[in-house]
Amino acid sequence: MERLREATTWLCDMDGVLLGPTGLIPGADAFVERVRERGYGLQVVTNNSLFTPDEIVERMAGAGLTMRPEEIWTSAMAAASYVAAGTGPTRVFAIGRPAIHLALADVGCVRDPSTPEVVVLAETRDYDFDEFARAVQLIDRGAAFVATNPEATSPTLDGPVPGCGAMAALIERATGVAPYIVGKPNPAMIHSGLARLGVDAGRAVLVGDRIETDVVAGAEAGLTTVLVLSGVTTLEELGHAVVVPDVVVGSLAELISLL
Repeated sequence: MERLREATTWLCDMDGVLLGPTGLIPGADAFVERVRERGYGLQVVTNNSLFTPDEIVERMAGAGLTMRPEEIWTSAMAAASYVAAGTGPTRVFAIGRPAIHLALADVGCVRDPSTPEVVVLAETRDYDFDEFARAVQLIDRGAAFVATNPEATSPTLDGPVPGCGAMAALIERATGVAPYIVGKPNPAMIHSGLARLGVDAGRAVLVGDRIETDVVAGAEAGLTTVLVLSGVTTLEELGHAVVVPDVVVGSLAELISLL
C-alpha cells in the first residue's frame, strides 16, 4: 500500500477497469478525478486495437467519463511505435481497422502491399481472405510479422468472435512464422507507454483486471500492480496464478482513499 501512496503515474486498463458491459464501472469517474486533482500522470493502456484514441474518448464520454486522446495508449499505437523504432519509417502491409493504419502513418510508416518490410496484423471485424492470402505470401517471402495483441476472442453483444490472436494463429500455421505480439503481456507495451509519458517505472502503477495480460506485463516492466475484481479475473483464479499482483481490490473505488 505504501508503494501506491508514493506513485505519481497510474496506468489503467480500459475494459473491466474503467468500463463494464453496461457502462461505467462505479467509482471509475471519481478515481480519474482524484488522480487529476493530485496532478498525477494518467494513461489508459488497452490491448484493444479496433479503435483510435478519438474513438475511445468518444466511447468513454458516452459512458460518462471524460478522457483526452493523449491519455490513451492502445496496442495499435504500441505496435506502430515498435515497428518504427528500429530503422525509423518502414514499409508495411497492415490488416485491420483504420486505427492501425492511422497509428502506422503517425510514426511515418508507408503502406506497401508489394515489398513491405513488415506485415502488421490488428483486430478487425472485416477479415478479408485476399488480405490474409497476401500476408501469408509476403511473410513467406521474408517480411517480418507483427501482431498488436494476443487475445483469441473479442467480445460482442452476440458473444465472442475471433480476435487478433486467433487470426494471427491462422497466418502462423500457414507460414510457420510466429508473430511478435506487442500488446500485453509483453512489457514492451508498458515501456513504450511510460516513455511516451517520460516517467520511471518505479513510481508507476498498473491497474488491470486480467492476471495473464495486465499483471504479467506490469510486473515484468517493473511497475507496482493492482488487480481489480470488477472485470475478468475472479478470486478463485487468483489462487492459481503464477504471477500475483501486489494489491487486490474490488474496483477503482477502493483506491481513491490512497491517492
